Amino acid sequence: MKRPHLPMVELPHLRCPGCGKHLGPVKARNIPLAEKFEDCLRRCERCRIGATNAKNPAKVRFIQGVKPPEAPKPEPAPETPPQTPPQP
Repeated sequence: MKRPHLPMVELPHLRCPGCGKHLGPVKARNIPLAEKFEDCLRRCERCRIGATNAKNPAKVRFIQGVKPPEAPKPEPAPETPPQTPPQP
């Protein structure tokens, strides 16, 4: 039995409220409900902000993703005092 062909749905582009970058447009056959950043089809990885998957821009909410932990910064090497030549 042949499956019915699902039409593509296009989510319009939006701007990231953090940096202003364009998010989308996105085309997909299956549009999941977005309750967390990872579920959003339109995401700004830089700002970790996702737009919910509503087609109507007036109904879109923005979801802040959890920022990945930053790698610890290496401690600066201790300053060594300048070496003075021995006095005769």
